[in-house]
Amino acid sequence: ALNNNGGTSAMCVQLSWDGGASWTATKSITPTNTMTTYTLGGSTDTWGRTWALSELGTGSFRVRVIDASSMSNKDFSLDWAGVSVDYAP
Repeated sequence: ALNNNGGTSAMCVQLSWDGGASWTATKSITPTNTMTTYTLGGSTDTWGRTWALSELGTGSFRVRVIDASSMSNKDFSLDWAGVSVDYAP
């Protein structure tokens, strides 16, 4: 949620497979000032790459959430981020 609707704002998400050294292309949503659930990706979305099982472990897999706004006084609120990984070799 946002503290106001002024300006242009986005919440962006990237995934890493190597502990944060490399990142997928960004997926983004335009948040509102109401509590809302957003889903990025899905069970058939590979985020633009072929994944190996070893890249999905706690030492390798990372999720990065980036807030971006044209207003310097914008407050973003993120209550939680859930991740579900579907992997079939």
